[in-house]
Amino acid sequence: MREAQEIYIDILREEPRNADALNLLGAVLVQLGQAEKAVDHMRRAIQIQPKRAPYHVNLGVTLQDLGRFDQAQAAFEQAIKLDKHFADAYYNLAKLFKQMELPEAALLAYEQVLSIDPKRADALINMGNILFDHGGVEDSLQCFAKAAEINPKISRPFINMGNSYRRLGEDQKAIDAYDRALGIIFHDGLRIKRATTLPVVCRSWEHIEEVRAGFEDRLRRLLKDDLKVTDPLLETSTTNFFLAYHALPDRELQELTAAVHLKSNPDLGYVAPHCRIPTPPSGKIKLGFVSAYFRRHSIGRLMQAVIAEISREEFEVIVITQAGQRDPIARKINESADQVVMLSPELDDARQSIVELELDILFYADIGMDVRSYFLAFARLAPVQCVTWGHPDTTGIPNIDFFVSSELIEPEDAEGHYSEELYRLKSLPTKYPFPEIPEALKDRTDFGIEDDVHVYLCPQSAIKMHPEIDVLFSGILEKDPAAIIVMVEGAVCAWTSQVLDRMGKVLGDNIGRIKVVPRMPPEDFIALQSVADVILDTPHFSGGNTTFEAIALGKAIVTLDGAFMRGRVSAGMYRQMELMECVANDLDGYIKVAVKLGADPDFRASIEKSIEEKRGLLFDDPEVVPEFEKFFHWSIGQLG
Repeated sequence: MREAQEIYIDILREEPRNADALNLLGAVLVQLGQAEKAVDHMRRAIQIQPKRAPYHVNLGVTLQDLGRFDQAQAAFEQAIKLDKHFADAYYNLAKLFKQMELPEAALLAYEQVLSIDPKRADALINMGNILFDHGGVEDSLQCFAKAAEINPKISRPFINMGNSYRRLGEDQKAIDAYDRALGIIFHDGLRIKRATTLPVVCRSWEHIEEVRAGFEDRLRRLLKDDLKVTDPLLETSTTNFFLAYHALPDRELQELTAAVHLKSNPDLGYVAPHCRIPTPPSGKIKLGFVSAYFRRHSIGRLMQAVIAEISREEFEVIVITQAGQRDPIARKINESADQVVMLSPELDDARQSIVELELDILFYADIGMDVRSYFLAFARLAPVQCVTWGHPDTTGIPNIDFFVSSELIEPEDAEGHYSEELYRLKSLPTKYPFPEIPEALKDRTDFGIEDDVHVYLCPQSAIKMHPEIDVLFSGILEKDPAAIIVMVEGAVCAWTSQVLDRMGKVLGDNIGRIKVVPRMPPEDFIALQSVADVILDTPHFSGGNTTFEAIALGKAIVTLDGAFMRGRVSAGMYRQMELMECVANDLDGYIKVAVKLGADPDFRASIEKSIEEKRGLLFDDPEVVPEFEKFFHWSIGQLG
């Protein structure tokens, strides 16, 4: 680059008004890290040759890199004005709109690129990425497939096709797409992603067992190989989120996954200097709470009061989260903290920002949902590291010491479910505030539901609908001729379709009595719960926030006491209220109590009255924060 710089400088000594040399010198200066100086040279080139569209594009790209988005947009639009068939101008304008978080404008600009040059695989890939990020997963597949058809020798379209199929829950199609990519470029990060691909909706118990056997086999094969991943956040970019929905013990598979990640990148197990010889704190305990979801999200709701009310005489509380959280819950959490740290999107930088805090305790509100939090958890960033029920499954990660749960929701033999040491609070692990109930709630007609039916609402996500729920729905519909079952559309429509296809094989003609309503804003979701006669919890992975909301409304939730904590949360809330009539021990018991609630209004009214009388025991529980403080002191004491 230095040599090229000298060549263009020599040309300009001889020809000071050589616009091409000025423009190209600007491009070289950008590569040398001198972007501001480059802008000056590019502007001089434009002054000499104002009708050269490529000059305006080069200027726009440089201004975009400098964060001067309005000026960059003006430069790209000037290039388009000069040459309306210049595809690169539209392409770079689309990339700018993407960075400005204007996805619709970016998509329109990419459409212009493709109208000029339908063979632009790069535009198709970028367009597909935007569609994927904004819920158009099936449309994104079409973009990636076209890009692969145009240039089958590049791996990116096949990788992205795999990601789209994975999102849709089409696990075998995802694996096939990853195999196509691996045939073009051998990549250990992609091999790990392929190995950990799971369906979203399982068809049966047999399907679950088959899926898990394949999952384990693929990981064990990887462990026999030499693996190298430089940046797992970028190259692998996945967690075992869907394992938890299989209703089987996950510890061995989670530990196996962690072993693969550590083999592929031993630096994940980094130990911060202050943790190498850990010592108990001499003053306040420095306590860091970390999550990507400290906002209007289930995690934010579960954790906000605990973070706000932990004793500031005994603890210094630091919130560690991602930038861009602006809603009321995010503001409340951040304002309650002694310090707020916004994590970099880069794993190494994020890890270093936590290292610099020299924490005594690092408390993960969830591990397994956010990829960055998952990979951060492999490092030893505090002498004590723990996780709680935000994602209610063991992590399998060696450097997570404790899983903080509750005696209200754990079975007696739960210790073996966790790679971490299990700590049972006497309370639930949340001081949950009484939910805000809108004054004016929609009624049944607003949801297209008739008044003369018994409404059984299952408000849970499609991903929680284990195959055994089909048996429950079938039993309820057979025993209550006036019943309809209402479900909410999944975050991805394909998930709901897969659930309904599976249910149809069990329900037969009764599948017509399943009503699916569209996804809706939170206030309408509360209204939907209010019009139900009975609320049906999902077996094996019960509700959390939805159960709190239903209880606040005085609604009866039928639940099954599962074998694992994740299937016992609603039952734990009933235990807290000392009200167990709606907790079943088996599928037949679940159907029996559900139908009695739906068909017997007097029984339903008595249960709802009891819930209204006892729900005060559940919300704003004063024992929760002292229980957490007791745990934090105890865990520090384990350091010796």
